[in-house]
Amino acid sequence: MTTIVLTHGAFHGGWCFAPLIDELERQGITCLTPELPLTDLDHDVAAVHAVLDACDGPVTLLGHSYGGAVVTVAGSHPNVERLVLLAALAPDVGENASGGPVEIGTEFMSALRFSEEGVTSVDPELAAQVFYPDADPSDAAHWATRLRPGNTGGAVLVSVAAWREVPTTYIVCADDPIVLPTGQRALAARVTTDVREIAGDHSPMVCRPAELASLLAQIMD
Repeated sequence: MTTIVLTHGAFHGGWCFAPLIDELERQGITCLTPELPLTDLDHDVAAVHAVLDACDGPVTLLGHSYGGAVVTVAGSHPNVERLVLLAALAPDVGENASGGPVEIGTEFMSALRFSEEGVTSVDPELAAQVFYPDADPSDAAHWATRLRPGNTGGAVLVSVAAWREVPTTYIVCADDPIVLPTGQRALAARVTTDVREIAGDHSPMVCRPAELASLLAQIMD
């Protein structure tokens, strides 16, 4: 087993991996969770690089959702031995963070709110149902209160696509209402031949942590 660096997506923080970390640590896997500033892609990549710089040896680097775009760039770091993309964006060189055959759900798009300053947030009345429909409603409501606004990527273009050089696994979330499964499968097809699938919504790290941990342990073995 090795260390895994868990990179969160838009609106979230490292907190969203807590249930998954509990499961992974029971299997002897060390977990690190960079906190992305969510100001732009370059700053988010720098936050991941800071964590990777402090690692003593090779790690698996996971990116969830928008975090997939971040690890697509950050994964070129010499300490990364494997990428895992979880319901993730996976742009190629010259594309922005959401480049490629991405399909975003209409319910999620309807829940987004945009400020004049270019900051994006999620309607608090809709957040729980959009992000965590498979969770217990009280848990989903709690997690939704922790979401934060951000500016994730914008016009910044990807300068390197680590999945072209680093062994990569793509995990499709089969019932995802945000990054739609058809788009996930299309992204996965251009990224890797190692494609796995897990049932459920966009957030298996909180809604299906044991199942996801088991899958990750298989991938990292």
